[in-house]
Amino acid sequence: MGNKITVTAAAALLGVTPQRVRFMIKAGKLQAKKWGRDWQIDAESVERYKKERAEREARKNEGEQ
Repeated sequence: MGNKITVTAAAALLGVTPQRVRFMIKAGKLQAKKWGRDWQIDAESVERYKKERAEREARKNEGEQ
């Protein structure tokens, strides 16, 4: 895992709640490790998820035209 960010930072980057980020970690959509009580999330996995989500939205919008 490269650079690590907090749940709150990941939520801000993704435009979702911290609870949603924790769900995404548990679902395996984001790479993270537990550090005490807190999650340390791999920043690259957040960026990768954002890119994949944007691509899905683009494909969805193409299909609507």
